[in-house]
Amino acid sequence: MTGRWLMTALLIGGSSAAAADPVIVDEQAPLRNYHVISDRLGTAGTLSAGAVSWLVADGYRMIIDLRDAFDEMEANAALAEDAIYVHVPVSWPAPSADELESFLLVMAANPEKKILVHCSANYRASAMTYLYRVLELDADPEEAMADVRAVWEPNETWLSFFARSIDARASAKE
Repeated sequence: MTGRWLMTALLIGGSSAAAADPVIVDEQAPLRNYHVISDRLGTAGTLSAGAVSWLVADGYRMIIDLRDAFDEMEANAALAEDAIYVHVPVSWPAPSADELESFLLVMAANPEKKILVHCSANYRASAMTYLYRVLELDADPEEAMADVRAVWEPNETWLSFFARSIDARASAKE
């Protein structure tokens, strides 16, 4: 078999999530821990050589890089493929509300683009995408968390960050 099974959730109408059939993703994809969330959203770890071309061929038009350091080669590769590269650094050991807001602003400004969110191992990417889905798309937290857990088991730092972020949004709505 040339693929691996991944569970995915489809975003229905841009505002909710529903379970979908497993998606087969090519094991040869030049992406570490590649996970498809919907037809317009995916997450991954490090991009290897040829990844940007592969992503563009698959319909991705924006790459959001959450790693600490700006990657000029990746940005140039995206530009050469007529894709958009956005660097939104997110601290692995201490994610912040400001970093989340920056990420959410980029996502909100690009609702029609097919977007890949990535970092080094797809831990930050899947985590921030979880918060985007829960806070902005009103996705079911359990369904969204299943996509995170398909990649990794969040540690106490990130579980606490999820709780603080969700609580802050709930408090702001009151």
